[in-house]
Amino acid sequence: MTFKGAKYGAFAGLIATWSISSAIAASELVLGLQIGTFYSIIGISLGLNNVIMAAAIGFGLHLLTGTALGALLGAIGIRWKKIRMLNPYKSSLVGIGTGLAIWLVLFLPITAFLIQPSIQHIVVILAVSSQKVILSEQISRSVINISLIAIVFHMIWGAIFGFIMSSLLRIRVFKIKQHYVDIINIDPKIRLVTICDANGQIMYSRHREGVQNLLSKEESKKSLELAMTSWKVRGELADKIGKGRYVLAEYEKIKRLTMPFGDELLLYITTEVEADHSRIYDSIRKLESGLKYSNSVLR
Repeated sequence: MTFKGAKYGAFAGLIATWSISSAIAASELVLGLQIGTFYSIIGISLGLNNVIMAAAIGFGLHLLTGTALGALLGAIGIRWKKIRMLNPYKSSLVGIGTGLAIWLVLFLPITAFLIQPSIQHIVVILAVSSQKVILSEQISRSVINISLIAIVFHMIWGAIFGFIMSSLLRIRVFKIKQHYVDIINIDPKIRLVTICDANGQIMYSRHREGVQNLLSKEESKKSLELAMTSWKVRGELADKIGKGRYVLAEYEKIKRLTMPFGDELLLYITTEVEADHSRIYDSIRKLESGLKYSNSVLR
């Protein structure tokens, strides 16, 4: 689950950063600067003397930083339920707040401790490249203006990041719900379908409509935790005895089936005692084959 959040976050961060790059180029035109000046300044501050190379390195580092921050935020956000990243409005607001924090904690220190001390060197390199007289006051003023405009840029970055992240998560939840529908329709004797990630975190859980839960909420949670713990213990022996196919526990009133589904999910299913668990297992495996095929196509 954390890896999935990081992957979604990296994608959202990359798209958001690429979008902001366009806004930076537009602001440079408004300020009367050559497009790419912002990235050139970053590269020159790092010690590069070739303006084109400095711009390319600056642009690449900007994309890399935005992608890395997105991956980190995605991994945190998908675990932190209070953020509610499934809601596009709330996710965008969280993104805006995060963008402001990034501006304060990351952008301002870089500007103050890396770019400002290199102003004279930056002026010399840019003047030689453009063959025009450039004043250090002009560059300093431009850096200050860009730093202030960057507040808005980071807010926009956060809004875009939050919206894309929310969209990706809602698509994933839709797919998970569809898995539930496919599985619950296999047999009318299936009572409960719970879909978890590889770490046992519940992604979707629902009883068949009209079926009464025999356990309390706390008891259901404990039962699931025990089943997931047992599955993990068996997984530790996979190198010697092979991967587990399923675990069946039969009680007086229900049967419980625990099994992997696809490459990332685990199923926790309860059925009526008279249910044909072998047929249910075979049907789920057919669904799983379709899921794996779909994933391979997407990749």
